[in-house]
Amino acid sequence: MMKYVLCKQERALKGKILVIIVFVFSAAMLVFSKEELFSRILLFVVSFLFLGFSISYRIDKTFENHKVFSVFGLVFYKQKLDLEFPDYISVFAGSFSQNNEWSTVSALGTKERHEGYVVRFFKENRRETLFKTNKYDIALKKAEDLSKLLNVEIYNATKS
Repeated sequence: MMKYVLCKQERALKGKILVIIVFVFSAAMLVFSKEELFSRILLFVVSFLFLGFSISYRIDKTFENHKVFSVFGLVFYKQKLDLEFPDYISVFAGSFSQNNEWSTVSALGTKERHEGYVVRFFKENRRETLFKTNKYDIALKKAEDLSKLLNVEIYNATKS
């Protein structure tokens, strides 16, 4: 029996591209640069850690939820995530925007629009987005896992 469901948050495409560019640059500097070795290794390690950085929502069976910060799946920090227990879970398709307002990515544009599927908790007229993906079967599976874990009904708005 599941004790929790992990909803990994996706990075904006521009953020992914920027992190990869910095990583490739740091790898090239490590190999070809004549700068001090320590600074080249430090830049490479830091860019490698940013490459593997992720944020996830961990939804517990006891509803003691956490926002989990990890690098390549290794958790280094958890913070309490305040969510209201949902009346129902919804899966739907649509066009969504994603913020690029962190770090230097904002210079490439602050919003990014894309088509996808979203899993949300609904409590009366309030909603909380837990998971976004561009694949319907992944969104539905995540919603089913959450439904089983919390014993809450799923409303599939993609079938309406």
